[in-house]
Amino acid sequence: MTTDDPRAEAERMFDLMQSQRRSTQSRLLRGYAVLLMVWAAAWAIGFTTLWFGQGIGGVDLIPAPVAWTVFGLCMVAAIVWSIVAGIRTGSGIRGRSRFQGALYGWSWTISMVGTWMLLFGVQRAGLSAELAALLYPGAFVLMVGVLYLAGGALWRAPVQYALGVVMIAVAVVATFVGAPVHYLVYAVVGPVAMLVVAILLVRGLLPVEPRREQTDD
Repeated sequence: MTTDDPRAEAERMFDLMQSQRRSTQSRLLRGYAVLLMVWAAAWAIGFTTLWFGQGIGGVDLIPAPVAWTVFGLCMVAAIVWSIVAGIRTGSGIRGRSRFQGALYGWSWTISMVGTWMLLFGVQRAGLSAELAALLYPGAFVLMVGVLYLAGGALWRAPVQYALGVVMIAVAVVATFVGAPVHYLVYAVVGPVAMLVVAILLVRGLLPVEPRREQTDD
């Protein structure tokens, strides 16, 4: 009987570790799903407001300064939510994963600030207002897609990687569509993609990590 005690103890420890892993994964998935919903709402409200402020049928339903103010507030609110959610999520993670998460989080800040500075420099060099209306959202959405690709590769998350592909496709299609309809494309397609991924994640219908390959003996 005593020879079975170490094995039973090892099995209990393994079950405890698996339970903690599932609990942590479930918490991360819920947090990520909520984050996607917040950004979906920010995109839907912000870009729809811009669309109404760009002269639908020759009539500005919302003054342009008001539309851009609403858009900016939506983006800032989503960014603040992301920062707070990231801090709360990272508080329960230690070691290499937390370091990777911190670097990835700073990658978003550096990339967004760098993109804005680059576009601002191009605009100062003589970029027209019409082209700026296409280039600014297209560049930022493209950068979001690239960062999702990087995050999906870093965390081995096919769902996040696929969402990055969708974001890049949205940026390309919206730019080809042209102003002001491109705002409507961002307001509809982007949020729908985020909400679909969030719902499927919550329901457990999407794989978070790729299956491990089985090796032959």
